[in-house]
Amino acid sequence: MTDNNTQLTGPGANQPAFNRRRLLKVAVATAPVIATLPTGAALARTSNLIGATSGTGTDSLGRTLCLDLESGRYRDGLLDLGPHGDGELTAITERDYRLAPLDTATAVTEKKMCNDGGTYYYYDSATSTWQSTPNIPPGIVVSATALSSFAGSIFIREI
Repeated sequence: MTDNNTQLTGPGANQPAFNRRRLLKVAVATAPVIATLPTGAALARTSNLIGATSGTGTDSLGRTLCLDLESGRYRDGLLDLGPHGDGELTAITERDYRLAPLDTATAVTEKKMCNDGGTYYYYDSATSTWQSTPNIPPGIVVSATALSSFAGSIFIREI
């Protein structure tokens, strides 16, 4: 087979000649590269790895997103959610949380609640009583964007 240059006749006759064989070789060589370039979300979804956020870790409702460490294997700052990407998330509503049901008790942030786990208290002005949270398992604060690649496989518990 020879490399024949083809001269066009008609409307495109003024354009330079092209080599069909070279064009075919470039197309065949480039196609697998283009077809295998993953997007960031696709790569995250196939690896099922998620890490703690350096940001606030809140969603559009202002809740702190706490992913339970028991959802997978935690190592080197990353949580591997396993082959199915399942996880348990606690969405902590922003309130004035305390370590004990007293005004004088130490205040605690939602991020610290997530990292340490445990039961915390907040004053409910509607009922004029102290309320306790369910036990929060220790976890990592994650971003809503990172969680979006696991949509449908994360169980969410709101407090």
